[in-house]
Amino acid sequence: MTAEVSLAELRADAARRAPHPAGLDEVIEDTGRQRLAAYYLYSALIAAVMADDDLATGRWPPSLAGPMRRLKLARFAPRTWRGLDARLTPAERATRRGPDRQLAFARLLVDLINQGAFGPLCGEADRVRLARPGQARELSLELIKGRRVVRTCPVRDHWELVAQHLAGAPLRISVAEAGSAQGPEGMLGRSLKEHGIAEAVSLGTTLAVGIHPLGAAAGLGTRLVRARLRAGQDQADALSRLGRDLSALRAQADAELADPRAG
Repeated sequence: MTAEVSLAELRADAARRAPHPAGLDEVIEDTGRQRLAAYYLYSALIAAVMADDDLATGRWPPSLAGPMRRLKLARFAPRTWRGLDARLTPAERATRRGPDRQLAFARLLVDLINQGAFGPLCGEADRVRLARPGQARELSLELIKGRRVVRTCPVRDHWELVAQHLAGAPLRISVAEAGSAQGPEGMLGRSLKEHGIAEAVSLGTTLAVGIHPLGAAAGLGTRLVRARLRAGQDQADALSRLGRDLSALRAQADAELADPRAG
């Protein structure tokens, strides 16, 4: 049997099984949603929003089930732990299984906020830190202005924002995209100034419709995949620039060594 015959038979069999195959846009859309759904489960787990026995859709807590329904992610969510692990990095798989995963989530959240991954802190806070363990079991963030703690909020309230970041979603919106400083971005700023990060994030989810990349159900996965590709391209460009800089430095050093008058 020739290769041409084998491929022809394979094509015919595929056509019988799927007479109306999905288009490329649909495949990309589903791929992005699958990734986001996996990271919603992962972040909810390590932030202690859900327990180990809650992976099945019917056992999701309302705080997870609500966003999954709103973003139409439920049918894309992994059904088994093996399926979830297949979408995580080795380090993330180790974190999921680790006994200190809640602390790992808290430290990740602190780093992301202080590095500006979610945009600048507004109002009276200029950084956050993890609160010292007290009588309360729940981990909390302290909002800091100078050396003064101005507010606290629970770490677990930020699981959804971290999930979007890990999945590669474009999280930040510009003032121009929001309309003006008095628009949704301004409302987020006022909420954070008056109540703290947790309430601002909650308000941000409500205001997401129409402006936040995850706010509109249509095209969510496509935006996600494009954002990941763009991030990869940015990293590749940065490495390329670094390579050119190093080559230029090496050439300069070689020239100086070859010139007896150098030095």
